Amino acid sequence: MKITMVHGQNHKGSTYHIGKMLADKLGGEVTEFFLPKDFGHFCIGCNQCIVKDEKLCPYYKELKPLTDAIDSADVIILTSPVYVYHCTGSMKAWLDHYGYRWMLHRPNPDMFSKQGVCISTAAGAGTKWTNKDMADSMLFLGNGKDIQVRYCRSCHKL
Repeated sequence: MKITMVHGQNHKGSTYHIGKMLADKLGGEVTEFFLPKDFGHFCIGCNQCIVKDEKLCPYYKELKPLTDAIDSADVIILTSPVYVYHCTGSMKAWLDHYGYRWMLHRPNPDMFSKQGVCISTAAGAGTKWTNKDMADSMLFLGNGKDIQVRYCRSCHKL
């Protein structure tokens, strides 16, 4: 089994460790990316990816390793701590780059068979909205089979 994990932060805190625990339980080959270290560009809204070809994106070469890892994965795990009731800015910025692959544009049929997992942690509230940010993008990409894991660090509840 191939697993691709995309972390919405660079450090290895609670969110990272919960994602790692899941990946270890699943077993298999794990490819990890840390945002914004492994990809830190904002979509500039040029729409070249939607209208013409994603290879025309100014950040295509930097995005390609993440895209290739997602395409080859059986399971995609997205992790993000809660930042102001949402996923991190780097996670949102990265997900914005896949608008061209949304169901209404040019969906990748391989996404229909992948399992998606969204993991968020917080010291209080916000995990519901953070997971929704990531899960909505996964759904728009064609992955309707999401598992959402929310963990509150202050009350130690999943």
